Amino acid sequence: MRKWFAVGTRYIVSLQVLMLVLVLLLAACAGGEAGGGDPADAVEKYLTSKVAGDADGVKALLCSAMEADLDREANSFAAVDASLEGMDCQRDGSSDVVRCAGKIVAVYGTENMDFPLGAYKVVQEGGEWKWCGEAG
Repeated sequence: MRKWFAVGTRYIVSLQVLMLVLVLLLAACAGGEAGGGDPADAVEKYLTSKVAGDADGVKALLCSAMEADLDREANSFAAVDASLEGMDCQRDGSSDVVRCAGKIVAVYGTENMDFPLGAYKVVQEGGEWKWCGEAG
C-alpha cells in the first residue's frame, strides 16, 4: 500500500507541475497584447485626443521620440471644429505599423477640409503602445 501511495503522490505532483507549466505558457502567449493592449486602439485613442485638442491625451500616447512635437500634435485642430469619420484602425500583421481608414473632417469657416487617415508607426514604451509618427 505504501508503494502505491508514493507512486500516486508522485503522479499528483507531476500533474500539478505540468498544469503550472501550461498556465505559464498560456500567460506568456497572451502577454503580447496584455502588456500594452492593441496598438490599433492606442492609435485610435491618440487620433481622438488629437482631434479633440486633448493635450494630456496626446502626451500620454505620444512616443518619447516625438515629445518635442507635443504642442504641434495637440494643437493641430485647436482652431477649428474637427471630427473623425469612419475611423477603423488595424495593426499590419505583427509589424510596428497601424493602418487606419477614415478621415478627419475640419471645418474652416464654411468649408470642410478632409484629411484622410493613413499608416502610423507605433512603438512599445513602458509596456504601452505609443503613436510615433506616420509610417513611410
